[in-house]
Amino acid sequence: MKESGQRTLFVSLFSVVFFQTGAHISQSFVNYPAWQFIDIHTFPAYHRAITVGALLFLMVPRVVELVLAMIALRFRPRAIHRWMLPLGILLTLGGLLSTIFVQRPIHVQLETIGNTPELLSRLRTTDGIRQVLEILRAALYLWMLLLLVSSPTAPPKRSSEAE
Repeated sequence: MKESGQRTLFVSLFSVVFFQTGAHISQSFVNYPAWQFIDIHTFPAYHRAITVGALLFLMVPRVVELVLAMIALRFRPRAIHRWMLPLGILLTLGGLLSTIFVQRPIHVQLETIGNTPELLSRLRTTDGIRQVLEILRAALYLWMLLLLVSSPTAPPKRSSEAE
């Protein structure tokens, strides 16, 4: 793949990363705090309904991100250091594992028991794990994009060719 294709691939990856980051931020700082105002008896039905949206706007982009990142590992633009993409993948996997093993069990309880103050508190507290990983991941990808846009697209010409 040519450098221009590698750059396009990375920009596509960057777009998915920030789409997913925005969706996570919305979930963490808009939806979760508002859940305490929903009636405990209607909350399980509400939670089941929004789970479909969470899969579409949080989980699917996360999987697409991982696939694109694996491809970008093979076709990495020259401006991006070798260690950056594996670190991005590790941060993504950390968030995914936190979702599966920490957050999802709480969501299952929320769907069956309802939005008790204890469960909501545990959900928001443990979400801090993902928030740290999301912030680090977003900063890393922003740094990679800055490296990409600040580097030339073609190797510099030799002084004999410039004349």
